[in-house]
Amino acid sequence: MRRARPQERAFPVRELRNKHTVLVTEAHTIGSLAVIRSLGSAGYRVIACSPVDNALAFHSNYCQLAQVQPAYGDLAPYLEWLDSLLAREKVELIIPSEAFLLAIRPHFADYRHLLAVSDDEERVYAGLSKFDLFKSCRDAALNEHRPPFILLEEDDPMPEKRALAALGCPLYLKLDGVHSCRGQGGAIIRCADAAAALAQLSDLRKDYRKVLIQGHVEGTGVGVFLARWGQQTLAEFMHRRLHEVPHTGGASSYRESWKHDKVLSDARALMQHLNWEGVGMFEYRWDPKSDRFYLMEFNSRFWGSLHLALFAGVDFPRLLADAFFERANAAVLSYPAVRCRLTYPRELEYVLSCLKDSNLPIAKRLWPLAEFFALGANPSIYSDLNFPGDRALYGRMMVRSIEKFLS
Repeated sequence: MRRARPQERAFPVRELRNKHTVLVTEAHTIGSLAVIRSLGSAGYRVIACSPVDNALAFHSNYCQLAQVQPAYGDLAPYLEWLDSLLAREKVELIIPSEAFLLAIRPHFADYRHLLAVSDDEERVYAGLSKFDLFKSCRDAALNEHRPPFILLEEDDPMPEKRALAALGCPLYLKLDGVHSCRGQGGAIIRCADAAAALAQLSDLRKDYRKVLIQGHVEGTGVGVFLARWGQQTLAEFMHRRLHEVPHTGGASSYRESWKHDKVLSDARALMQHLNWEGVGMFEYRWDPKSDRFYLMEFNSRFWGSLHLALFAGVDFPRLLADAFFERANAAVLSYPAVRCRLTYPRELEYVLSCLKDSNLPIAKRLWPLAEFFALGANPSIYSDLNFPGDRALYGRMMVRSIEKFLS
């Protein structure tokens, strides 16, 4: 049953948080590391788990207990391990990943009381689907600021080549793990043109019941990050990507806090439309020349660039955990200008993607290498891994990254 939102009261002290144990999944990811650091530094007792035996967050000073878990694929041993851990350690809150939610779906009701998500199972799993997001927008006539797209369901005929060509080039086939036929994860496949997309679709439809086909839009990657609990806003934050991996578009490696009222307004409207509880990240492409922007996707979990928000003082994990445990905080809606990068391995990967791109002029291929060292020497720019009280992980990841590139 949904916990009622508490009345405003005194800010909870560390001793109160220390009574609560939180399990953070996917400890090998940078987003989960940020969650562990946030909650651990706030005073919560944090357990980190991962199927990766040398997960980076296992070495964090803010992780009180590290647990290597069975693989999700063999569900019975995994659930037996999970239930034993929850009972033994008296876990009261689980910070889930998409993989975790997909694994427990047949038993969602058994774990719902430990999750800071909606009571509505259908809504929770729709939040894992890019397809469902765009279908919901279409059905509600929320079509402004959406890229050209086609929704392809299981019983639909294959789209005609001219319909795909009308979306422009390149095309992106977006696949959701929640709609996979045999437990495959999600994926995004870039296709040069309509012919290439048709060739991919004939095979993909054997593995996925639904496919979102999106046309290309120009712009810079920007994100809106929101948290709600008990129908109340806990925090808002925005960022703009400065570097992506590869440099032509992808995961963020260097980004800055940012504000744009129209983009924020669109994300707020979507959050309200979805009636979402918990955290959510809306990703857009924004064209600075025209000021046009287009929704790309929604991520209903903590995101990879979370450290930027933490350095800007917008502590999403702590705010959500405090609300879950019925301890109120004032909503955090403003923040300073901050820049942050994931130096290792992402910024190295960004530099390499530029150096290897023969389509770039030689100056634009070499400049990122010089910029890499210039940014490292700038004390005003934060690094995800160089976190107060936990700085040793920066060196650990630097060594891992260099060894990987030299191997």
